[in-house]
Amino acid sequence: MPVPLPRQDFWAMVKQLLNTLDLEIQSMLMKGMTGMRLQNLQKRQANIRHIASELARKRTVAVVQHVASQSLRSTSTQGSINHELPALDWQRHDPAEKAFFHAVQIAMDRFKMEVDWSSMQNGLAGEAITLPQRHAPGTMQLDSFTDSNITSRPPPALAFEDDGPEPLPEEGRDDEDRMTPDEWPDLDEYIHADLDGAGSQPPATTAPKEEETMLAFMGKEPEGKHAAAMELAPSKNPTISLEDAFEPVAEDSPVEPEAASQEEEAALVRIRVLMTSPEPILTASGESLELEAGDVHFVDQESADWLIESGVAEAAAL
Repeated sequence: MPVPLPRQDFWAMVKQLLNTLDLEIQSMLMKGMTGMRLQNLQKRQANIRHIASELARKRTVAVVQHVASQSLRSTSTQGSINHELPALDWQRHDPAEKAFFHAVQIAMDRFKMEVDWSSMQNGLAGEAITLPQRHAPGTMQLDSFTDSNITSRPPPALAFEDDGPEPLPEEGRDDEDRMTPDEWPDLDEYIHADLDGAGSQPPATTAPKEEETMLAFMGKEPEGKHAAAMELAPSKNPTISLEDAFEPVAEDSPVEPEAASQEEEAALVRIRVLMTSPEPILTASGESLELEAGDVHFVDQESADWLIESGVAEAAAL
């Protein structure tokens, strides 16, 4: 928001000050007076003009920003929510700024009409479809209180508000109290049922195999000997050798040697370089080879042939 000015005729006083300084400077020049006083007046006039221009620029920008924010914010929000900026107190602003403010408002309204700002913010459906105003049940038209019609046309039909949902029936018990008996049955019934069943059934005879299994589990033998002593006693079974414990492994068949490659590497040819090449070359095997005059290299037959034919190298057999 623009900052209030110290007085309402601020810009008129600034103009009067600059005119006074200008008259003093002109009178001194006409009289031929030159010196520090004239230079100070000229410097003061220049400073006041610079400060006035910067202040006017900042205040006009603040006015435009205030108008744009107020206009665009009020149309983009819903009617129930008020986000408008506070109004300016024009008693503390210059009348010229007030005229500029209203001119910017008119320009902003024209801009919103040209770009169809309302449809951009509310959409096409919001302009075409308007929901009817709903009234409380029991609302009556004015024609209901008179025998004759007030207007030539009948009144529009009223849209009443829907009744609220029916209240849910209140239960006397809470959900926890209702679910507790089903979730936690009475344990005393199961305990008495187990005791009664155990007394009515005859004692079952234990099989010999089950006794041996139980004694072995407890670490005792049927004859009263400890299990560790029986383990240390010599076994009645014949001695088992390692050869009998493990199955004989078939002798590995000799690994056949890999077949020798049919194509042997081509014989390398010894060459001597006659001309220096600025860039390396690639041989048939894909190796990079730098050529400098006087160097001796071993290359394949194909590379040696085309180097000798091109005059870059010569054969240098040992």
